[in-house]
Amino acid sequence: MPSAQLTPASNWVKRLGFFYALAVLIALSGAAVLYYQIAKAIPSDPAAIELTMARFAAHTDYQTSPPAHLANAPVVLLPHRIDDMLRGPGGFYWYELDFNVASDSRIEAIYIPRFAMNAEVYLNGDRVAFYGPLTGAYAERNWNRPQIVNLGAKALQPGKNTLAIQVRAFPDYLAGLSSIWLGSDENLREAYRSRYEVQVTSVYLSTAFVLGAGIVLTILIGMGKTRSGLLTLLAATCFLWGIRNLAFLTTVPPFEHGLWIQITQGGLLVFASAIVLLILLYCRVPKPRLEWKIWWAYTLSFPVLLFINENWALRLVGYYGILGLCMYSWNVVLLIRHGNNKQSLAPHAFGFGLLCYMALSLSDLLFLAGILPFDGYFLNQYMGIAMFLAMSYFLIDRYSGLLAESDRFNETLQSRLMEREVELATQYQRMQKTDEEKVKMAERQRLMADMHDGLGAHLVAAIHHLQSSNFNRKSTLNLLESGLRDLQLTIDSLEPIEQDLTTLLGAFRYRIADNMRSAGIRLHWVVDEDIPPVPYLDARNCLHVLRMVQEIFTNILKHANASEVSLHVSRGPKYVGVQIRDNGVGFVLERSRHGRGLKNLKQRAASLGGNIEMSTEVGHGTCFLLKLPLNTETGQP
Repeated sequence: MPSAQLTPASNWVKRLGFFYALAVLIALSGAAVLYYQIAKAIPSDPAAIELTMARFAAHTDYQTSPPAHLANAPVVLLPHRIDDMLRGPGGFYWYELDFNVASDSRIEAIYIPRFAMNAEVYLNGDRVAFYGPLTGAYAERNWNRPQIVNLGAKALQPGKNTLAIQVRAFPDYLAGLSSIWLGSDENLREAYRSRYEVQVTSVYLSTAFVLGAGIVLTILIGMGKTRSGLLTLLAATCFLWGIRNLAFLTTVPPFEHGLWIQITQGGLLVFASAIVLLILLYCRVPKPRLEWKIWWAYTLSFPVLLFINENWALRLVGYYGILGLCMYSWNVVLLIRHGNNKQSLAPHAFGFGLLCYMALSLSDLLFLAGILPFDGYFLNQYMGIAMFLAMSYFLIDRYSGLLAESDRFNETLQSRLMEREVELATQYQRMQKTDEEKVKMAERQRLMADMHDGLGAHLVAAIHHLQSSNFNRKSTLNLLESGLRDLQLTIDSLEPIEQDLTTLLGAFRYRIADNMRSAGIRLHWVVDEDIPPVPYLDARNCLHVLRMVQEIFTNILKHANASEVSLHVSRGPKYVGVQIRDNGVGFVLERSRHGRGLKNLKQRAASLGGNIEMSTEVGHGTCFLLKLPLNTETGQP
């Protein structure tokens, strides 16, 4: 087989090997850091004293001082587990320990790595510390927090001293006491801080990482950046993990003990179910497969069992944890198969993270079962950091794939666009040529109609007048001059004025100036400086404007008997105004309101989307104001 055919598979194996080498290295580094921190949680001072033997007695009621019969109580070894695999009646339990103090010893503090749930510490019969009230349904929760007692001025007795610790335990819940350390405050506080970082601070960091990822996913989903159901489910698992970690973080819960356990442990079970569902969807397992039936049976059963008896909650978590580990084992196989089929590292990242989660969960199950010592550590809490890394890799891989897919789509789209562009360019050229022909034809038809209605009508009238027996030379000359003026207007309307009204009226002024001088009329021409373009002044509308102005000036020449005429072009708020005023004889407006000439002027103005106003008075001249609107389409057909 040619070597070139082996390249893709060989490349995939190399990538996979490099990934697992890096993943194992990261996991081992995390384990090394954890081991180092746990080692620091043991006092390093050789002079520190570890108390591992205590007299033990149970009470159903709270005691305000160590009972006298503790002196004859049976001896147990510390660390000591009160409950039997999360089975126990609950109540109040006393541990009494004796130790000797030499004159040169530095016993300044008492270090307690773990007790569950709350405790009071007595030294030689005097209470020196208490952690949470030992009575009431809303008790504080200090079961996962190490404690240190600084003895301060509380002097120890030379020789024999007695340390008594009262522990409150809830029914069917984790309870007991670790070994006790005595020594210098400096050395014990260092060990206390290391254990606190392992048991408490790390939980805050882990939870913050996962909740931060959940918030980012929620924001992306809320902004509509993605509609992926997998990402929505992934965000839900992040928040469920936060609910589960409330059992580690909250010292003063908002509910009584039993309900609080149901909420936090129920959140853990829902989280486990959501993880399995996420993997089934991610690996695209067909619905008829057995995995889906097992998941439905698992998910629908634990809510019922969880709420039957609140005291069973923590025990049920252990049972369902074992079932969950079995399902997770098969999920790892599904992820590995899916990753190999797709040649994608993201499923392998999920699978490796799930293996780490299973290992940590197994350690916690052994701890809950009492197989590991009571002063051990819950490790499942560290899975938040691994989850955050796995989710980060998943998102990066997913969006890298989307970007690659987007690039491929863009390349395909670009090639299609180029092909389409060529087609559109060819089609555009054909349409442009057709449009040019249509424009030419329409302009020819318009010119023919204008010449027919204007010049043609005047020439026909002149011919009929010449053929008439009542021929009058002056009348014929007037008809020919009117035709000539109409032809001039048509020619002026064809000038490329670029929507400039002042240029159009300037051409008219050139045409009318000689007639005004011959009639002895002085013409005043005023144009303001800020006259804007009129967007609809094409050839047809230019001709309308010229004919209106020409008709007004013709009426002035014929009937006004004026000596002065002014034309003022100005800008109104939404229009350009053309005002023509004369000082002629004027007339009675009511008599001419229904005349044909005024109607023609109004119709032409309306066809432009504007209007014309006229004011006159006998003996005081006449004023016309033509308003041409701006940014308004005309009604000209």
